[in-house]
Amino acid sequence: MSFESFVSRTVLALNEAGLDYVIVGGLAAIVHGRLRSTVDVDVVINLQSSDTASVARLVSAFRRHDLDILEHEIISSLNERSHFSVFDTKSPLRVDAKGVYTRLDSMALEHHRKAKLLDLDVWVASPEDTIIAKLIYGSPQDIEDATSIIINLLEKLDFEYLNKRAKQEKVHQQLKELLRNIK
Repeated sequence: MSFESFVSRTVLALNEAGLDYVIVGGLAAIVHGRLRSTVDVDVVINLQSSDTASVARLVSAFRRHDLDILEHEIISSLNERSHFSVFDTKSPLRVDAKGVYTRLDSMALEHHRKAKLLDLDVWVASPEDTIIAKLIYGSPQDIEDATSIIINLLEKLDFEYLNKRAKQEKVHQQLKELLRNIK
């Protein structure tokens, strides 16, 4: 199975479940023009452990697309405010999903954008929110992702929002240094 097939099945399942979600992480960076690879799909889902009907709907949608997760694993992860992994039954690939636990998660969900990915509609974190997340996590890969997104979308970024969010998340100095190195 190809990565593209895995991503397509993941997006179809998320859309069929009918829950608010946002793709974040490496795949969001790719959608925003970063040339790189990734081995998973990171997603934030607006889901509560007490909403067992929505949890069941999500599990059912994943299973219809050969993605495996148990309801109790999702509920337990949501209660613990941790992530849960959804495993592809056809490859070693996985979805790393979580609920809305932080301001970063909330803002990504609130400002998500509809994009086309493999001819499918998908909700993806805005480039600004992706940059902020990458600066927070701060690994060399994350900094390369943020740099690439800025270079690729320089004329389209909302710098007022980007600076505001960078200050809120206490990564404004990192953003300023990144911008200085780019220009």
